[in-house]
Amino acid sequence: MINSLSESMYRLDILNEKYERINYQQSTKKKIDDGSDDSLVFTKEIYIEDKVSVYEGIKKQIEIIDAQNNSADSSVADIKDLMSTIKSEILRALDGTMDAESKKSIAINLEGMKKSILLFSNEQANGEYLFSGTNGGQAPFVEDPVTGKITYEGNGYLKKVAVEEGSYRERGVSGFDLMMNTVDEAAVGEKLNFSENQRIIDESGNEWVLNPAVPEIVKHTEMGATTETMPVTEILPSTTPKTYETTNPVAIPGQVLEAKENIFDILDTGINALRQVDSTGTPVTEAEAMDKLRETLENVNAAYDTINAAHTNLGVRNRIFEVSLEKVSSKLTHYNVLYEETAGANLAKVAMEAKALELTYTSLYTTINKANEMSLVNFVR
Repeated sequence: MINSLSESMYRLDILNEKYERINYQQSTKKKIDDGSDDSLVFTKEIYIEDKVSVYEGIKKQIEIIDAQNNSADSSVADIKDLMSTIKSEILRALDGTMDAESKKSIAINLEGMKKSILLFSNEQANGEYLFSGTNGGQAPFVEDPVTGKITYEGNGYLKKVAVEEGSYRERGVSGFDLMMNTVDEAAVGEKLNFSENQRIIDESGNEWVLNPAVPEIVKHTEMGATTETMPVTEILPSTTPKTYETTNPVAIPGQVLEAKENIFDILDTGINALRQVDSTGTPVTEAEAMDKLRETLENVNAAYDTINAAHTNLGVRNRIFEVSLEKVSSKLTHYNVLYEETAGANLAKVAMEAKALELTYTSLYTTINKANEMSLVNFVR
């Protein structure tokens, strides 16, 4: 009698354990509670959860970049439209029938468009400047409040963003790409000519800054000035601004140097020409002003090509992130499904087990009740 009751209680404990498991699976829809339940399933869960976490992070980052890319694309398109209008205005000013007052009106119009281009060049999205290179917290183009000269304060590097585990792609374009015309270029062993108001960039995005006291140009990376220099020679006779030349050394194979001219400086030259003054505000002859205006038109055409090339590169990079977002979303869906298949409880099976457990409980409790009703007298009889 006692052995029979003990065996029934032992079976009841087993049923209670099964009940706890089934109740956990029904409430959480998960197969196991902890690793000791099934080490193989637990190991797979940890692996898949890690993958889901990684791809959720990558997807979120790409979605932010995608929004920034759309803003950058829209801003560059607006800059191109303004540059097209500026070309038309300069052509109108070159018409020999236009008087000085009409040209000054065009100059005022160009000033307004220049300010609009500055706003688009300093576009922000998600708290980050889009054309500053890797220095997204710094406004790329800064206007001097006294002289009105606009200077690029960003760098020549592009931010790299994860598009896959261990795989990164460059985002956007820098201010050097967007608002700087290449006026001269030198491969290894070739001479580079540049003026002191131009910027020198190599193919890695490093800037070579002029030190006229030596004279030399000094390589600057994201960390600042380095000890790497190149000697330069001032071209005589001296000009304003001063012009220099350097020979790109053979010591750095494959290196290409580019001298860059600020497109905002080009616009300033055209605006001054329309007002018939030079960069210092000194009056010039009409013939000199017209020559400067023709030069400005050539440079504006080159600037439009520069901006258009930057827009093309931006579009190619944007497309990479669009495709990457589709791939990452697909992988995330795959891992979520795999997680459900690995860690998720089979609810139909759980329901059948719950029903079977209910019947077993009923049967066991009936047996226990009957055993408890038996007395010693009944047992002896």
